[in-house]
Amino acid sequence: MAESSPLVNQQPKPEPAAIFKGSFTDHLANERTFLAWIRTSLGIFAFGCAVAKFSGSSPSIFVMKKSYEDVKPLISGLILISCGIVTLFYSIYRYYRTNRQIIKRDLSDVSQIREPIIATLILLLSMIAILIIFIIF
Repeated sequence: MAESSPLVNQQPKPEPAAIFKGSFTDHLANERTFLAWIRTSLGIFAFGCAVAKFSGSSPSIFVMKKSYEDVKPLISGLILISCGIVTLFYSIYRYYRTNRQIIKRDLSDVSQIREPIIATLILLLSMIAILIIFIIF
């Protein structure tokens, strides 16, 4: 009866970089996507602030005393600011949900194309609403 050494039965341990290679790059890709969403939301928010600021409206004057022509840019700016805030919260939600999926290795909802399309449609509809405010009214 041949005696087996403990080294023969052991599998070679993979290097630590090989274990975390896929998940590490997945986390970095998730973070890059999160930062892109943040940059987009800040851009929308800043554009809304610029539209509201350059509308010529002063915070000390009540909006109710102004004519509708004076309030149009302010309304447009507020719509853009709210879209920027919604995009910010959506990006945080998406980041943590994708992070959980990476950790659990849950590939059931990998594509996730539906939600960015919905977010883009909401932004497009808000832009159309702004155009309607300026053109029709």
